[in-house]
Amino acid sequence: MTAPLFHLQPDQFLDTTEGQNWLAGAVDDLIEGTLYIDGRVRHAEVISLEDAMADHVGTKYSAGDDHDGALGQVLRNVLAGDIDKASAALRLLITKEEVRVMAEELVRPLAQVYADSLEDEDGE
Repeated sequence: MTAPLFHLQPDQFLDTTEGQNWLAGAVDDLIEGTLYIDGRVRHAEVISLEDAMADHVGTKYSAGDDHDGALGQVLRNVLAGDIDKASAALRLLITKEEVRVMAEELVRPLAQVYADSLEDEDGE
């Protein structure tokens, strides 16, 4: 059972070790498309992350920052079934760290919802 968080003021959950651990795990879950809060998958946030990544890559491409035709390489290699080469080309357009930052921006506002759900469980 989780220690009660009733003594925390709203939005202080992320200031705790438990909150930071939750944030890191929630970022991973969102990237994997499996973020559950309050018993349900957060589809809107998954879609928002996908949109943010697509916008990021599109902006880089439009700005001419497409290293060696990386976007075309991604598409060609996916269609050819060579996921390893597609992944390597994709990493020229977007890094894991950039995706983690995007995911954290989407997950951070949900921290209080998660903390409140813990308190609801503890109160039952």
